[in-house]
Amino acid sequence: MNRFVDGKMNQEQPIWRYAFASLVVTISTLGFGRMSYGILMPFMKESLSLSYEQAGILATTNSIGYLGMVLFAGMLATKWGSKRLVVFGTLLVATGLMYLAMVQSFSASLVGMITLGVGTAFAYTPLVNIVVGWFPQRRGMMIGFLVSGLGLGTLISSMLIPLFTTWFSIDGWRYLWFVYGLLSLLFALVALLILRDPPIPLLKKEQKGQSLWREVYLHKCVLLVAIIYGLIGFAYLLPQSFLFSFILEAKIDRFVAGQIMALGGLMSIFSGPLWGMISDKIGRKKSLVITLVTGAASMLISVIFPVFIGFVVSQFFWGVTVVGMLSLIQALSTEQIHSSYAPIALGYVTVYFALGQLFGPGLGGWMIDHIGGISSALLLCSGLLLLAFLFSLRLRKKEDSQSLHHLPEPSFEHIKS
Repeated sequence: MNRFVDGKMNQEQPIWRYAFASLVVTISTLGFGRMSYGILMPFMKESLSLSYEQAGILATTNSIGYLGMVLFAGMLATKWGSKRLVVFGTLLVATGLMYLAMVQSFSASLVGMITLGVGTAFAYTPLVNIVVGWFPQRRGMMIGFLVSGLGLGTLISSMLIPLFTTWFSIDGWRYLWFVYGLLSLLFALVALLILRDPPIPLLKKEQKGQSLWREVYLHKCVLLVAIIYGLIGFAYLLPQSFLFSFILEAKIDRFVAGQIMALGGLMSIFSGPLWGMISDKIGRKKSLVITLVTGAASMLISVIFPVFIGFVVSQFFWGVTVVGMLSLIQALSTEQIHSSYAPIALGYVTVYFALGQLFGPGLGGWMIDHIGGISSALLLCSGLLLLAFLFSLRLRKKEDSQSLHHLPEPSFEHIKS
């Protein structure tokens, strides 16, 4: 079935079926494929007799696999179709997860981790392109559902790892990786049956090399979004890396500290869809400004009031806004240029975000050791978000059709569903 009939787009797909399919794919790729390692790592480390340095290298390898392929994923989506890449990427993640269940050495684990990173890159960016293409007026809500899969995947891992280590002792992590792989195979089937390539025109081959630099990489609006996303990436991992230790330094019980952190994680599951729906009503720029200011304030609260109630309020507002920032930026990246370039733009700005994540914890750790303790790292997080807020004020108020009409229309090719 063609996606254009008599020059008009086919009817929109059922939105909640797409929301469900997108959510489960994100649980597999971002939740199981990227975030679950931190929860399974202590058990994997003990079983394989890894050092902390080796365990850290495995996490970095996953990030390098993702960072190295995320830009190419957007390009391939415009050439081969988004659905094909989503299914392939999810199957690749499933393969990596089941492979990790059988590894016996550090070097073998490296192969599995880089496979997860590459598979996630192939699946996630084209998935955003699909929901944005079918539901342009509700892209904020749909991308919010996608990003919430990250929190859900982490929550599932947190709930299952105690059970699996009780049932299977030291090999519990292996069985859990394998279960994640089986679930990912099922989620790939869901994507295959439900998702369809969106009604977005493809570019002619001769146009791509000439136009990508002008319309994406050097486009001033895309660069502005990329800088904001990079600053968020820089700040994003600082609380995740150091806030728990800061709470313990305030003489709060470890169990209570864990509950405070869990509050933020629970709220983050709802953050993406919440701010996505809000932004569909009041606009992406206004919503992003609110989340950035709120996120910055939440970190200041934890530094100024390092007591139980201060940490609770801080984590509540951080959880409510942090994933919302990510979904809003991703939505903004697809709105700055013609829809044909959307997956490439998303992949491009994600490179800035990933680079920020690589440097943020390192700088934060250096500041803790040499400047002012953990509070200095949390103040750095707040300052970076306020800087992102200042840049966000330069975003144009209307991100949609008016400015895009001035871009050259790419030619249509025959498009298969």
